[in-house]
Amino acid sequence: MSGEVCLLPMTVEMYHEYFKEYENDPDLYIDKNACTPYSYDVERVDRYIKRQTDLNRKAFAIMVGDEMVGELIVKNIIEHKSAALGISMKNAKYKDRGFGTQAERLAVRYVFDELDIPVVYADSVLSNKRSQHVLEKVGFKFIKEEGDFRYYRIER
Repeated sequence: MSGEVCLLPMTVEMYHEYFKEYENDPDLYIDKNACTPYSYDVERVDRYIKRQTDLNRKAFAIMVGDEMVGELIVKNIIEHKSAALGISMKNAKYKDRGFGTQAERLAVRYVFDELDIPVVYADSVLSNKRSQHVLEKVGFKFIKEEGDFRYYRIER
């Protein structure tokens, strides 16, 4: 599979499809021992969807053709000031293929142009070198390292 990435607003049905094939990524855990296999659960996914809605986040499916490969969330939105990005690929099959880089570029353009927000933040667990590489490739600048995280920022 190769091709152009696009972002589509996430629907309830898309979330359930996504989580049926989701696998926990040990790179996203500070304590690797805390990473346990993910098991699809309808009620758990419904709670996750409600949380995204309650927090007023904008959730997108990362699509390559007709296939959903990940989730991208615009969060911590402060109108006309700043927002933050969060990204997760569905499973290892979709990593290291450029999909996350393309998705983050699209998301940054969306935040800058559609939401009229001039600053976007992102963070990464210290051990997640893949995420840090992608953020820097997209143009995010390293701000600081604090605790178990590295923090980044990009400006319009």
